[in-house]
Amino acid sequence: MSFLVMCGDFAHYQDPEEEWVVTGFVSAAAAQEYARRFIRAQIEDLRGQAESHAALKEMYFSWGEYAATEGFDSAAWVDHCIATPASRKAETDYDALDPNP
Repeated sequence: MSFLVMCGDFAHYQDPEEEWVVTGFVSAAAAQEYARRFIRAQIEDLRGQAESHAALKEMYFSWGEYAATEGFDSAAWVDHCIATPASRKAETDYDALDPNP
């Protein structure tokens, strides 16, 4: 069994031209960790442009890219990432987890 992560661009939400799927994860946990790092990377890229947590959240949901997979609560993760900045590169390195290098 293989697990997947659906990714896309909030600026063009649900536009099939702006969505893609990352497949081949060996477990739900692996897919969820990829999604966590992907979202955290997006938020960290926007963090320096926001004046507040509320502004950062608005920017993410307007201009960021999302990742969704089974069993992953992305809304709660977004709130966590906004409140707790990444402190190590590994927290945002989703490419390291891509099963399709």
